[in-house]
This record gives sequence, structure tokens and C-alpha cells, in this order.
Amino acid sequence: MTLVQATTLDNPQTLFIESHGISVQIPFKKPRSWTRSPVIMCISPQFVAEKWQIFLMNIHVVRRYGGHMHIYVTSMVEELFNTLKVYERWGSVTLDYWVRMKFLETQAPYNDPMRNVEWRNQAGAQTDCLLQYKEVADFITFFDIDDILIPRLSHNYHQEFSSHFQAIPSFHSIFYTKRDVAVQKVNNVSDFSFRHIFSTMVIRDEIGYGKSIVNPLRYNSTWIHHSFQLPIEKMYKVWNTELIHVKEILDEELNTTAPFKVPKMFGTNEDPLIREADLQSLDRDFRDAFGDAHFNATAVKMVDYNYFAPIVFKCYNESFYHPYFVQHRGFEELCPNADNCVLPQREDIKCIHSDAKYVSGPEMHPITFHYAVKPFWSRDIGCFQ
Repeated sequence: MTLVQATTLDNPQTLFIESHGISVQIPFKKPRSWTRSPVIMCISPQFVAEKWQIFLMNIHVVRRYGGHMHIYVTSMVEELFNTLKVYERWGSVTLDYWVRMKFLETQAPYNDPMRNVEWRNQAGAQTDCLLQYKEVADFITFFDIDDILIPRLSHNYHQEFSSHFQAIPSFHSIFYTKRDVAVQKVNNVSDFSFRHIFSTMVIRDEIGYGKSIVNPLRYNSTWIHHSFQLPIEKMYKVWNTELIHVKEILDEELNTTAPFKVPKMFGTNEDPLIREADLQSLDRDFRDAFGDAHFNATAVKMVDYNYFAPIVFKCYNESFYHPYFVQHRGFEELCPNADNCVLPQREDIKCIHSDAKYVSGPEMHPITFHYAVKPFWSRDIGCFQ
């Protein structure tokens, strides 16, 4: 793959690349001219996604604090996908295609691009999200679906982020560390309750490398956690708030009779992880959603199969995490990628998969342009990455 940055005319209608007398037109998307919220939460590409409990937690938290969630989907179990489509019709989320990179035809030998790009080209998705909203959003975040942010200084995201950036106007981004937590498993969506989930939440000692919230006027591209093209000293690290990283759903059913308690920030006995009033608001919002006949009929069909997640976790550990953290092998030897993971299919689990019409341009030197157009959702591919 090649990343090209170039200057164009203002408001170009077409774009071509040319080499040795051969040219091909490059299709491109125009940036969005409006947005439902000035705060956009870009969620990394989902594949064989099945943990509906985490999706519901994060979607309602983002709704509560005034953000809009933009989720890239490669594949997802059908029942979860159908439920997210209801949220999309309500304007709470945007589901976007994240298709595989494929060549329709080629005359030259090539390496499979999906097996030779890190993390499913997650940085590409996040940069795409940034460029989509760059001209209409005030703040853009780059999170995984299991990264949940509870603002502590304000009652909504926009006020929270504004307070940080107003204090450091020359900075391009702010950065939150991640704190691992474990939650009990909700087996039936009718039992879903923020009050009970947070009352039984286990706050772990472990922290992870965090994620960024950026001023889109100062950002043109990004990596997974932050950009390496901008000075790191202009990224403000927030110390009094941590991302909640839902690292584990415990293999024990949610205790709906557990006494209510608000979990505390790690290392403190006084600072609540979330306001009690916010928990009440979150539960009201979910009950209102669950009371909608269409949402109810769709959501009650969701099942956490817990089938693909353990397979992917084991594959990532064997192919990257163990060699990197235990054997101390560097990125020059490893390509963190799930494309080599074998995902045995099950007849009782159906997935929606992103797909598109693939086009290969004429053979050119040094670059032949391959692309995809007219993306669509398919039930015929299976549950793959």
C-alpha cells in the first residue's frame, strides 16, 4: 500500500493518477457537511463481533454524554447487527463499511494486503473517520468498542473536552489512559441494567496504553492510539480520568439482587467512577429504548455466543502478544494481524459482512490502483475477518 498526500485544486470534481501515458480515475468521498453531534466517537473496525452487552453499555453512555458513535463493521453476528440498525435509525450511531482489501485481477505477483497490514488497517479506518468529520466536528475520539469514557469534570463530552483544550489552546490532542475492568455477564437483554453492572464491576490493577481525543483542525491522519506525525509534547495527558476498558465479561450471571454501590476510581476511596444520577439517567434511557416495540422485538433475539472472542483472543496471544511481550520480538519481525486466525464456522451463528464491488485499474508502474465501490451488507460471506 502507498499513502499519498498531495495538493489539489479547490473543490475538485474528479481526480486521476497517470504514469507513462496510462491514467485511471480515483473515486473519492466528500467530507460530511453536517453531523448529529460536535463530538464524534470513531470506533475501530469490528469483526465477528458478538459481545452485545459491551455495545449497549457504550452506545448508551455516548448518548448520555452527547456524542455520536461511528462504528466500522467488517463482520458482526446478525442479531447484534440488526439491533444496531435500530440505533442507527434513531440517529445514535452510524454503521460504516470496512471492506477487505482485495484485487479483482493483477498481472504481477503480490502479497495479500490483508495479511500484511497491522490490526486490520485500523489506522486507516480511524483516519477515514477523521477526514469524514474533520470539517464539522469539534472533537473526534479514536476508541475501541470496549473503551468507555465517563466525563468527571463536566456533564457532557463537549464541555469536558473544551475545558481541557481551552487551557492548552496550542495542543492538538488529549490522551486518556485505560483502566481494565471486569463486569458480570448479562444473559438476557431484559435484565440489562447499568445500576447492577456498575455495582458488581471489578476494577483491576492493570492499565493499558490509552486513546486520543483530537482537535480535527490540527489533525490530518492518525495511528491507533495517536499520531506519530505530530509532536508528542503537544498531546496533553489527562491524569484525573481514565477510560474504562471492559477487558473481561465474567462467566457469572449478573447479580440483580446485589446491594447498590457506586464503584470508586482506582486507588481512591472517595472519587466515584460515575455519578449516581448518571446511572439513573442511563437506566431510564435504556428502559425507554427497550420499551420501543421494534427495538424490543429485535434486541431480545441477541445472544452472546462467546464463540469467536476466545478464538481470536487465543490467536492474537499466540501470534503477537506472547512473542512481543514475553519473547521480546519487535515489530520488525511481527505483524499484528488477525487475518491468519482460523475461524471455524457454526451453522447456528450467522453474520452480516461488509462487501463491495471490486475494481482493478490498468497495470501501471510503479503503482497499479485497485479499489472498491458500491459497498453493501452481505449475509452470504460468513463470519470472517
